[in-house]
Amino acid sequence: MDSYDRENIILNKEYKHPDHPKCYCDFDGGVTSVLMTAYDRANIGRRYYACGNIFEGLNCNFYQWYDHFEILSPYIVEVVRTLNEAYNRAECDIMISSDDNMKLKQRLKLLEESTHKLSKQFDKLSESYRRSECENLELSNEIATQRQIVKQLMDEKHKIIEDASKIEFKVTIERIAH
Repeated sequence: MDSYDRENIILNKEYKHPDHPKCYCDFDGGVTSVLMTAYDRANIGRRYYACGNIFEGLNCNFYQWYDHFEILSPYIVEVVRTLNEAYNRAECDIMISSDDNMKLKQRLKLLEESTHKLSKQFDKLSESYRRSECENLELSNEIATQRQIVKQLMDEKHKIIEDASKIEFKVTIERIAH
């Protein structure tokens, strides 16, 4: 079905009836036609029969006027025209909404990818931080151990100095005594 048909008719299967004329399709002597409504400017609101396979894409281009060109009141023509314009606007809005929805889905996908990348970077940084914390703890423990060793060495140094002073004092007293 071409865009002209889409814009100018409403496809409505419920208007297919056994009493309708048969179309030119070569299936068992023709297919029961479908009653349709025209929406082009020249025939707005006119009813006609169309190929019964129009919905299946096997259209044989059959059409026959149903109403034998009954003159429609200007009010009905205007109502049909207004409804057709509203239908076309709604169809455009749906297409725009669909495009917006597609753009939002693409944006969401990009955000999800960015979030995934940031999550990986965060995990790497967290692991690096944990390693740094472990290294800092090891260094802190090593510094504490070194401080204890320095304290022990200082204590030993003071003890040696004290012992040396005692020995020197004894030696000095012994010299004086001799």
